[in-house]
Amino acid sequence: MNRFKEIKKILDPQDVVQKYLGLPEKKTSTGLWYKSPFRREKTASFCVSNKGIHDFGDSTHYDIVSFVQEYFEITPLKALEMLSNDFGLYELGNEYETKEIARRIKKKKEEERLIKEKIEKWYLKEFQKICDEIIINNKILKIFEKTINFEALRIIYDEQVKLEYWFEILFDADEKTKERLYLDSH
Repeated sequence: MNRFKEIKKILDPQDVVQKYLGLPEKKTSTGLWYKSPFRREKTASFCVSNKGIHDFGDSTHYDIVSFVQEYFEITPLKALEMLSNDFGLYELGNEYETKEIARRIKKKKEEERLIKEKIEKWYLKEFQKICDEIIINNKILKIFEKTINFEALRIIYDEQVKLEYWFEILFDADEKTKERLYLDSH
């Protein structure tokens, strides 16, 4: 028996895809459903079952070797070696080469993760600026007047203005004024 047929017989497609893509979007009686790793999509159209791997988005059918080959953009032999290494079937593949491929892929995935993290931080920072601008700008607050939550926003805004006003008075006041303000408030 050749090595390709042997590994296809040994490994379950669901285990292989789950190892590389993680948890599925959903599980049904037909199999595990993922968003296709080969394009952007909103709805999972990539089905993995014990029978094989099928991408309904472009009608492509994969076995475990062709899936790994396509996903990592490597040759069929490298895919066989990678599967052999990742699933502890060392007698089927070249362990050293597979580890080198895995190391490069892991490095690339880590770089992608760092880029994604930087983008998310930038997005949150910009989102915070927008939120701060909404609080500061009265014109934007007027847009929300007709919403149910406007009253809560108005109260929070008014309290913030009052606190800033009192802080300025206390900061600029001399000692006698501070004492008088303190006694008036109690």
